[in-house]
Amino acid sequence: MKKFTTVEVDDKIINKYLFYKNLYINRKYSSNKKIIKKIDHYQWWFLKQKLRKSFFVLKEESPIFISTSDHFKFKSHKLIYSGLISCMSETNLFDLLKAIKIQNNYLNQQKKNYCFISIDKNNKVLMYHWKYFGYLPLKKDNIFYKYVKNFLKISNNYNIYYKRIKA
Repeated sequence: MKKFTTVEVDDKIINKYLFYKNLYINRKYSSNKKIIKKIDHYQWWFLKQKLRKSFFVLKEESPIFISTSDHFKFKSHKLIYSGLISCMSETNLFDLLKAIKIQNNYLNQQKKNYCFISIDKNNKVLMYHWKYFGYLPLKKDNIFYKYVKNFLKISNNYNIYYKRIKA
């Protein structure tokens, strides 16, 4: 059995983070399909990365994914927008599901939050796995729908899912 661990992302890997973000596998299902320029990445890193909690998911001490969690508020509610960045140009379903499980273990410790994910409608693999991790479809009549969709700039070719993490 392969050993999976985690380690926090720090400022030392700013360029490696950009390299991973620009991998085709990540851009394919991202809302931003363009290659990110260094200057844009550096501006984002020093202005907004601090609002994001990120950690590497390691397999046998090699990074396979970066788990991201953007923390923000809507009225009196605490919200988290969660995502995964692949560290490899190709991955397998077992590693992906293991990374999602590790990510959800972290998220489930974030008590009294609502967690959101968005999945490209063309991503056939993930479109069928959200329910196994306790997520529900975010419907248009939900109080969070407009805010999350606009604040996170989620386009119509993505489905949004959420779960409430209780105390």
